[in-house]
Amino acid sequence: QTVQPTREGRSHQHILMQFARSFVKMAGNNTVLNRLEQRASEADEVIEYLKQQVALLKEKAILQASQREEKKLRVENAKLKKEIEELKEQLIRTEIQNGVKQVTLPANASILISCATEEPEQAKQIQLVTPSIPAAKEINKGNSEDKKRDTTEKKGEKKEKKQPAAATDDSKPVDVSRLDLRVGCIVTAKKHPDADSLYVEEVDVGEAALRTVVSGLVKHVPLEQMQNRMAVMLCNLKPAKMRGVVSQAMVMCASSPEKVEILDPPSGAVPGDRITFQAYPGEPEKELNPKKKIWEQIQPDLLTDEHCVATYKGVPFEVQGKGVCKAQTMLKSGIK
Repeated sequence: QTVQPTREGRSHQHILMQFARSFVKMAGNNTVLNRLEQRASEADEVIEYLKQQVALLKEKAILQASQREEKKLRVENAKLKKEIEELKEQLIRTEIQNGVKQVTLPANASILISCATEEPEQAKQIQLVTPSIPAAKEINKGNSEDKKRDTTEKKGEKKEKKQPAAATDDSKPVDVSRLDLRVGCIVTAKKHPDADSLYVEEVDVGEAALRTVVSGLVKHVPLEQMQNRMAVMLCNLKPAKMRGVVSQAMVMCASSPEKVEILDPPSGAVPGDRITFQAYPGEPEKELNPKKKIWEQIQPDLLTDEHCVATYKGVPFEVQGKGVCKAQTMLKSGIK
């Protein structure tokens, strides 16, 4: 005889079944949670690694920027040193030409530089140790007598000096050594406000200040190709006003009636580098005299050869130790 389960027994069985199912679900959820926690810890490790890599990249970028700045400063310092030495030599030559004696300091003279310690804003004082008073008087007497003799001699020699100076200037050969050709960098260029065919450029030729240059290149070179461009510059033409703007140099170009190309200096050249010619040594004129037509006599012999190299009578435009100047495509063309 079978016993039928009561309603109360069936409800207990149902509760036990639900409890068993929920327990199974909880066990499955625990494994999922464990996996999620493991992946979260792995993600934290990856994020920390990426943070370290970003920090290293930042340090590397800062180091590279500082190295570039240091290199730039070294180039500028070298240019300044070169300019100072040239100015010193020019000053000495000018003083010698004007009859100024070059006097060295005596061995017992010394320069004392004292800086104020209690008053930091006070300027530095430079004192020269001088000889005793009687010796100074004797030196002054001797100097005054020398000055008197020099003035009398100079008066007699003034007229004689003028003629030889003119003779030496005329005796110098008219060749490319008279031209002050340098490497320049066209820093900026813009259209001339009053002339559609002209550019107005600011050019670095290795001097303390940029030079303003006016060029008729609008029809031949696009404006964007004129920006921050290296070029060969003629720097000792007399400044000339072109439609209201004073031009202080000239951009050297290979030229034909149909086409014009700016001459390119060799790679590695910097603004201020001299363009030299092996067969024509000598220092350039400070400023070409327009009345003597020196540029007009030299220009017809400026040509590009069969390799686009710029030449004067077959001798290349050269930056010593760096290479020759060239046009991009123009062969056997005039240069101006």
